[in-house]
Amino acid sequence: MAQNKILLVDDDTDILEINRAFLEGEGYEIVTATNIAETMEKVQTHNFDCIVLDVMLPDGSAFELPPRIQVYSDAPIIFLTAREQVEDKITGFKSGADDYITKPYSLPELSLRINAHIKRSMKSEGFLMEFTPLKINIKTREVLLKDTPVHLTNREFDILRLLAETPNVIVPFSRIYSHVWGDDTPCDNHLVMVNISYLRKKMEKIAPEITFVKTEWGIGYSFAYPPVKNSMSGNY
Repeated sequence: MAQNKILLVDDDTDILEINRAFLEGEGYEIVTATNIAETMEKVQTHNFDCIVLDVMLPDGSAFELPPRIQVYSDAPIIFLTAREQVEDKITGFKSGADDYITKPYSLPELSLRINAHIKRSMKSEGFLMEFTPLKINIKTREVLLKDTPVHLTNREFDILRLLAETPNVIVPFSRIYSHVWGDDTPCDNHLVMVNISYLRKKMEKIAPEITFVKTEWGIGYSFAYPPVKNSMSGNY
């Protein structure tokens, strides 16, 4: 599964390395920069999910950066700074930042705020689908059920995503086959059924009491939300 990529910007290399080590331990992919010029270079060459900026940098104030960054990236921007005056916070938000954290701060809080902004951004962009207790991340192709990863093949993921896009609506075999296999030849119902079976079994290992994938006998399948009680475990 792809990791969320974070850009950390700070001219204090000790702080930068502490933050990097902690956030990498939280599962993020980290890229660093120490000045404005390097920040803009990284923004233009990477696709970031969140950007964390120290305000005071050697070649200027990061308050000028959000409008420049937003030319290349829609990633949420968090200011991380010792400047705690109300006027500074106002300036930060007016410049285009999504959050403003003052030093000293706790690393777990920083991680939680980053995660919250990434989730909010993904939801607004349609990348994150949440059907408690199921989460489908379209961007990273990650599926979590009860906060446990469900390791799906590409076709299993594509089937689940297709069904979840229209909850409680029947999706015919032919629609699933043409969308997932990209094939306009006559639909292979058995191939669809086998992949649905594998998908269900993987989800049942984590949540055997419920199912999101509902059989519509003789027609196809639907995504049940709220999920239904799983009384026919193992059936196609």
